[in-house]
Amino acid sequence: MFYDQFIKLCDEKGVKPTPVLKEIGISTGNLKKWKTGSTVGADILEKLAGYFQVTVDYFFQDDEGKEPEISNDANALTNVYYIMKAHPDMMCSVLNGVELDAASLSRIAKYMGCSVTYLNPELDGQKLLEPEQSKPSPLTENEQILDILGRAAANKPYRCLQVQVSRIVISNLERFGKTPDDLYAIKLSEKKIADLFDRSKKPTEIAPLNTSDIFRIVREFDVGLTFLFTGRE
Repeated sequence: MFYDQFIKLCDEKGVKPTPVLKEIGISTGNLKKWKTGSTVGADILEKLAGYFQVTVDYFFQDDEGKEPEISNDANALTNVYYIMKAHPDMMCSVLNGVELDAASLSRIAKYMGCSVTYLNPELDGQKLLEPEQSKPSPLTENEQILDILGRAAANKPYRCLQVQVSRIVISNLERFGKTPDDLYAIKLSEKKIADLFDRSKKPTEIAPLNTSDIFRIVREFDVGLTFLFTGRE
């Protein structure tokens, strides 16, 4: 998987693999090893990601842009290990996303211009925490939405919430004239973006945007968070 993504990036940039490795000070002898499935060190991943201006985990997506799945396969587990090793600060700070209280969910729905039902269609009868059971969030609406997208979903309803928030972002980008091809061009996962643009897919069947995706969109398209989350300038 890593080797295929590396070759794909070389083709897109119009460069040959060997000169790339020489330019960033990596032994060209690694090419044959990678082709046969050898693992890649975190320091090499960081250098290559910097050269191609992509995230480290991009090298572990398949040719459809799907993110890596954890399995019992040794190579798959090793890939996950190296992603974590390359970004220890990010991995250590990841929080579980379990639930939002009713007040917070209503606040986000009102801010994004949708209903609470739209944000949580997969609650499966789970009861939201009542407002009196929680403290008001000290975060702004934009900060709270980034917090939602930055967490590791611990259950189906929370993952669904992340997807629905992502779909609102996609809708606002469409209003801005952006197409799936525009998002592919800035190296977002093709599978993820195609699924988010496909309104026929259920929220439980697709992956949401994450905070890295959001900030890449902000940088590349020069748009603000308020516009992405609300459609308002």
